[in-house]
Amino acid sequence: MAGRRQIMVEPPVRTEGLGSCDTAVLRAIYPASPVYSGELTDDSATAQYTDVVLSGEINDGGHTFGTVKIDYQDAPDLNEVEIGGGGKPGTPYSPNVAVNPDEPHNPAGIPAAGADPEITSKQRGGGGAFQTPPGTGSELAANPKNTSAVVSTLRIGSLRLGRGSSVG
Repeated sequence: MAGRRQIMVEPPVRTEGLGSCDTAVLRAIYPASPVYSGELTDDSATAQYTDVVLSGEINDGGHTFGTVKIDYQDAPDLNEVEIGGGGKPGTPYSPNVAVNPDEPHNPAGIPAAGADPEITSKQRGGGGAFQTPPGTGSELAANPKNTSAVVSTLRIGSLRLGRGSSVG
């Protein structure tokens, strides 16, 4: 299976049969298709994806995230996350599990005591946002600042079936 390419826009030529389509019929039905005219090819689609999706930045006009560089250069460093009370997270990977009994629904009133990573880890339950910190063998808790350098180099065709990208 190694080296097998995913079908993108250049389908193999086929003739009618069970579970198959006829390429000649499709060309007749869709004569203006950029796929059949040769205007859109696997190479041009890959180049467009690289230019549009893997480079530059996205600006949502201040709706949610503002301007985001999509090449992972601005990945957060979880070692720089400020933890504590008053609405801050308990660890870089999870919320503060402490509760202020006087104001249980006010994040600003959460005491810093619950920000103790050991206490938070004991309360983490089945996973999700409460994954173990780096250095404990958990790939799920990898620091985005470290993994983004590898992820940003991935391109169409660089991944192989059954193999990861070694981002740890």
